[in-house]
Amino acid sequence: MRCLKCGNELKDNEIICSNCGYNRNNSPQQDNQFATRNLGVYNQNPVDQKEVDRKLQNQKEFDELVQIYIGDKYYNFRKGKFSLWAFLFGPLYFLYRKLYAVAIIIYIIIFAISGFFTFTTQGRLYELQNIRNISALKGLSTYIIIYYSLILIFRLFLGIIFKKFYFNEVVERIGKIKQNNPDLGFNQLTQLVKQKGGTNILAPIIVLLLPLIPLLIALICIFILGTTL
Repeated sequence: MRCLKCGNELKDNEIICSNCGYNRNNSPQQDNQFATRNLGVYNQNPVDQKEVDRKLQNQKEFDELVQIYIGDKYYNFRKGKFSLWAFLFGPLYFLYRKLYAVAIIIYIIIFAISGFFTFTTQGRLYELQNIRNISALKGLSTYIIIYYSLILIFRLFLGIIFKKFYFNEVVERIGKIKQNNPDLGFNQLTQLVKQKGGTNILAPIIVLLLPLIPLLIALICIFILGTTL
């Protein structure tokens, strides 16, 4: 017998068409836009196999580009499970994975939370210094517990969403790369993706060293003044 969707010859025990994937056990009301099942008439204009092969090849190349962009952890990110690194290192790991804009937003959120609790706890510290009462100490402890609880929840949130978010972001970036470079072949696209993808270990290192810059400048000034005196 023949497939009701594409006209491909089917074996007697073959339920799913090997050419188009049509399930011949579908009811007449399901997926019957290509044929009149109750009349036994199949589509006289089968699917263009060359077009199908071309789309499959494009999808295969696209998946390969995504894999090249992400690197060795491709299948790990595709599963979208909890990211321990995003939980432990927060925005630093986003920088490492070249999600610079997202890392900046995360830092803004963290600084906003820290600034709010620093401002609100200053009054409690003043009360402790001047009154030294137990209620002020309890209030300060409550603020500290709430602050670190919020930071912990926020880190857990980053760990939960990171892999799925990063994978979807890479898929979107690969789509833009292909769209902006329609004339490039697969090998050229591969080289371009290698340049734009992967990781950047320098970004988190620079951010970690930023607080040390004022100290370094002070040491240099002391050294220069010491040698001139």
